[in-house]
Amino acid sequence: MKLEKEVFSTPTFAAYAEKNLVLVQVDFPQRKKQSSALKRANEALQKKFAVDGFPTLVLLDSEGKKLGEKVGYEPGSGPKSLIAELEKLRNP
Repeated sequence: MKLEKEVFSTPTFAAYAEKNLVLVQVDFPQRKKQSSALKRANEALQKKFAVDGFPTLVLLDSEGKKLGEKVGYEPGSGPKSLIAELEKLRNP
C-alpha cells in the first residue's frame, strides 16, 4: 500500500499524527481472510461513513462528528501534502 509506505510510516506524518490525530485503520482486504465478525464491523463503518472508494480517510472531531474525508491517494505526493489537506478539514 503506497499510502502506508509513502505517508503513514514517515517520521513527518508520525509526528503530526501524535500531536493531532487518533488513528484507526480499517482494512478491506481483497485477498486476506478476515473473521466474519471483523468483516461485519468493517462493513458497518463503511456504511456509517458512506465510504465508496479506497483508500478513504475520514476525519472526525472528538465527539465523532464527521469533519470531512479524503478519497484516494496520489502516489508520490508524500506526507506534507496529506497533512495540508487534513489541516484544511480540521480548520475550515
